[in-house]
Amino acid sequence: MSKNSDINVNSIIEALIFSSPEPVPANKLAKIAGIPREDVPAIVDNLNSNYQKNQRSFSIRQVGGGYAYYVKPDFAHWIDELLGRNRGINLTRSMFEVLAIIAVKQPTTKPVVDKIRGVNSTAPLNHLLKQGLVTIKGRASTPGKPFIYATTVKFLKVFGLNSPEDIPSFEELEKMLGDEPE
Repeated sequence: MSKNSDINVNSIIEALIFSSPEPVPANKLAKIAGIPREDVPAIVDNLNSNYQKNQRSFSIRQVGGGYAYYVKPDFAHWIDELLGRNRGINLTRSMFEVLAIIAVKQPTTKPVVDKIRGVNSTAPLNHLLKQGLVTIKGRASTPGKPFIYATTVKFLKVFGLNSPEDIPSFEELEKMLGDEPE
């Protein structure tokens, strides 16, 4: 890669994050920009400080194991109108319960989810799989060899989390959704 010494590293990091449709891990940013990985968070903080100082409508967030641009929530209405979408996550109470249990207990199986809920979770689980919020990670070695479920990168993005360790409690998830699930 040829590097132009007239281009500052902040601009390089900014361009890399801006150009990627997915969050870009710090180690990848560092490698491409030719800087130590440890410098990436400070560069991102500097960029965000400049965005805030200049009242920009966006910022860089660490989510899904990397860095990505996000439009500030104040501008969501206009973005939704432009893209013709409804930002609300349409989860029924049962889907929300299943998702919360999987998020908190992961990796886990359907029998564990069913036991916690006290009812069969097949329908809500299938809906969550179709939406890409949970995935099958394998099979358990317990009788019947049930599937093992975990949350996905899409789940992390939807809830603005960086890693599964950042998953909040059930009550915090309800607050993030804004309304009581249906």
